[in-house]
Amino acid sequence: LCILASFMKSAVIIKGNPKFVDGNVGADRFYAELKSFLENLGYEVTIDPGLPYTQPKPADLWIGHSRGVDRLQFAPPGTKTIALGTEGGINHPQDKSLRKGDVPDVYHYLLTDEMKKSIVAEIERV
Repeated sequence: LCILASFMKSAVIIKGNPKFVDGNVGADRFYAELKSFLENLGYEVTIDPGLPYTQPKPADLWIGHSRGVDRLQFAPPGTKTIALGTEGGINHPQDKSLRKGDVPDVYHYLLTDEMKKSIVAEIERV
């Protein structure tokens, strides 16, 4: 199993603002669904709280969500990065809380099949 683990792809999900995430059942469900989705794609997944002035652990893929997107700038060379829940990122079509300072709405924590397809397309993009 140790040999197999060294060949597994790794991913880090970087959470958004704890002010809106902690104690939020919708956010918990969103991150669990995203983690399960990535695991089904063959990734070993860890979740990072995305705190300011921190750098998530090295991995093949970093997915930043909402405020966690600001951690993507610290990705080591060769790390694929994907932004969710932010302007210019992969978002729920009804999510209107994409700018800094917006209070997240229910759509901010919903993962659609279309979003999953976009994540896969982004992962496969060279």
